[in-house]
Amino acid sequence: MAFQPSDKSMLEGYIAKARPFADMFSVSGKVALVTGGSSGLGFDIALRLLQGGAKVVVASNSRVEEEAAMPLFESQGFGDSVKFFFADVRNEENVEALVQYTADTFGSLDIFVNSAAIWNFAKIYDLAKEDLELVFETNVYGAFFGVKHVSKYMKEHGIQGKIVLISSNSPIVPYPVFGGYPHYASSKAAVMGLVTEAAKELKRYGIMVNGIAPGGMVTPGAASNMASDHLTEEQQDEFYEELMVWQVDGQLPVDQVGIMAYTFCTNVADGITGETVVVDGGASHNIVKYQAAIDAFPEEE
Repeated sequence: MAFQPSDKSMLEGYIAKARPFADMFSVSGKVALVTGGSSGLGFDIALRLLQGGAKVVVASNSRVEEEAAMPLFESQGFGDSVKFFFADVRNEENVEALVQYTADTFGSLDIFVNSAAIWNFAKIYDLAKEDLELVFETNVYGAFFGVKHVSKYMKEHGIQGKIVLISSNSPIVPYPVFGGYPHYASSKAAVMGLVTEAAKELKRYGIMVNGIAPGGMVTPGAASNMASDHLTEEQQDEFYEELMVWQVDGQLPVDQVGIMAYTFCTNVADGITGETVVVDGGASHNIVKYQAAIDAFPEEE
């Protein structure tokens, strides 16, 4: 059906409802909680939220990270806008206390970003139960406890907030070439599932839940996570040799991922929930600058 003169009023409605563009990207006046916010990607996201005008509580179970991160935030002029809370996300009581501390300190809780995660390397047939439990308790239980208590607070206080969970592209892009972190990839697949289910449950309250699935980045965690200590020296050496056979495309700048996470915390994402966006420079689609040489792979027997 052709455009009718009366349809002009519909277009006028678009104009009337269009909020100022700058407001769409601002988090001014909001209160954010970032777990894992004292290092790596979490630090970058916390910094961006502070730059956007939010008050931020960063949480970690590392005093060393606290001593490094907090002076850096303060040096950028955010001393009054950022607080640190020592918490182990594997402990539900710690997480519940963290949520209460955030609300008590800044008067609300509008944004939650879960960036706390750990991993190491081991083949599935060599993986120690202790490594499996530690990774799942941190990456899955930690995310779940965060969503549980943050959403409860938001629901009870009528806050139409934003929840962002950091996943990984590892569940859909198996790497290293010969494998090496089945526990980590499985834990991040669980986080993706949590995004979908939490979004389904919380949309009626105006709480939007989304995920970010980064590729490889240069972070302190990535630099320090190596083969499992439960492997023998021979198994570790074998694994490190296999790590050299890698599909190479460089490392994704942390801030490219951080900006996407920040966007999900703003009004730009008001109409998006239940989504996990892959931010890996195209690697999940095999869009890369370089490819490992064919002769780097073992010949078939």
